[in-house]
Amino acid sequence: NQNMDITHFEEELESFKQGFARNYELASKKFNEAIDDIDKTIKYLEKTKEALLSSENNLRLANNKATDLTVKRLTKNNPTMQAKFRELKGKDE
Repeated sequence: NQNMDITHFEEELESFKQGFARNYELASKKFNEAIDDIDKTIKYLEKTKEALLSSENNLRLANNKATDLTVKRLTKNNPTMQAKFRELKGKDE
């Protein structure tokens, strides 16, 4: 009877070890998948951050161009428009 108890105990122990090992493998796999997903998310967020910073830079450059825009610059190589603006200016005076 003792031999049967020992055999039963050993079988239960082995069953527990196998179950534990399986659960460990599954948990480890899920853990690694989660870490990979975090890494992918970080890369995606870095890419998004770069796109936003690039957009901000382009908006700043566009704003600088708009701020520097003058009638004189717009009509620089356009004698027709220069004459029209001189004509309008003359009427105002």
